[in-house]
Amino acid sequence: MKTLSLFAAALLALAATASAADPIRIGLLPAADSIVITVAAEEGIFKGKGLEVEPMPFRSALEVGSAMRAGALDGHFGDLMNVLSQNASGVRQAVILTTTRTNEGQRCFGLAVSPKLSGTIKSVSDLKGQSAAMSSSTIIDYLLDRMREQEKLPSDAIKDVEIRQIPVRMQMLMAGKVDAALLPEPLVTYAERQGARIVWDDRKLDEPLAVVALKEEFLDPRTVKAFGEAVSEAARRIEADPGKYRALMVKKRLLPKDGADGYPMVRFSLFGTKDGLPPLPTEEEVRRVGEWMASKGMLKSVPAFKDVVYQAP
Repeated sequence: MKTLSLFAAALLALAATASAADPIRIGLLPAADSIVITVAAEEGIFKGKGLEVEPMPFRSALEVGSAMRAGALDGHFGDLMNVLSQNASGVRQAVILTTTRTNEGQRCFGLAVSPKLSGTIKSVSDLKGQSAAMSSSTIIDYLLDRMREQEKLPSDAIKDVEIRQIPVRMQMLMAGKVDAALLPEPLVTYAERQGARIVWDDRKLDEPLAVVALKEEFLDPRTVKAFGEAVSEAARRIEADPGKYRALMVKKRLLPKDGADGYPMVRFSLFGTKDGLPPLPTEEEVRRVGEWMASKGMLKSVPAFKDVVYQAP
C-alpha cells in the first residue's frame, strides 16, 4: 500500500506542475514496437514536425491508466482496452495511429511455457489446468480469450494468475513460479531462446494490438497529422537499419542484451499502407473489443466508433 501511495503522490505532483508550455507526454509500455515513439523523440523527428513530445516509460497498463487519469500524461502507447476504459472513466481521448497489428509475417504476442515444463507441454492441447501469468482488462486478457476461442480450449485448461508488470511476469515464468505466460515481443523470442516453448502466437488473428491515443485537447488536425508523419518516418528508419535500433532497444531495456542477436526486428510496413504503418482499428474491431469488455463488466455499453478512433475533418 505504501508503494501505491507513493506512486499516486508522484502522479499528482506531475499533474500539478504541468502547464500549456509542456511537451506532449506519452506513456510507453515495455513492448518492442514502442521503440518507434522513442526514435521519433530522440532523433528530433517530432521536433522537425513542430511538436515537442516526451516519452515516459511505465511497467504496466494499469500504471499508464492511472497516470492518464491523474493528468500526468497527454497520451499513451497501449491497447484499445485501455483507451475504452479511460474514455468510460471520463478521460476523453481517441486513437490516432496503430503501431502493431497481427500479421502472418510477424509474431507479436505468444504463450510461453516455462523451461521446466517445455519437455512435457508441447502444444496448446497439452495445457491441463496450468497457471498462466497475465494482466486482466488488457490486451493480454483479451488475447487469452481469443486464444481459448480459436483453439477451442476448455475453460479450465489454463488458470489465470494476475501479474500486472510485464518484467515480473517474465521473471516468474523463467523461474518456474508460473507454468506459462502470455508475453509481447521481444520477450517471446528471449524466453524461447532461454528454453521456454511457445505453444501459441497471434499470427493467425486479425487484430490491432498496439495503438497511440491522445487526449481530446490534442486532437486537432495539425497535431494528429504531424504526430503520424513523425512516427511514420521513425518506422522507416528502424526498418532501414535494424541493427542500430536493436542496440537502442537494449539501451532502453526493451530487449535483453543476451537476446538481441537474432531477434527479428519489429516491422511496421507489412500492410501496404501509404504511411507505412499498420491500419487504424476498424469499426468492427472496436465493436468486438467493446463487446468483450462489456461482457466482462468493464463497460456499461459499447462506445461509438467515432468516439474511439480519430476522424479527420
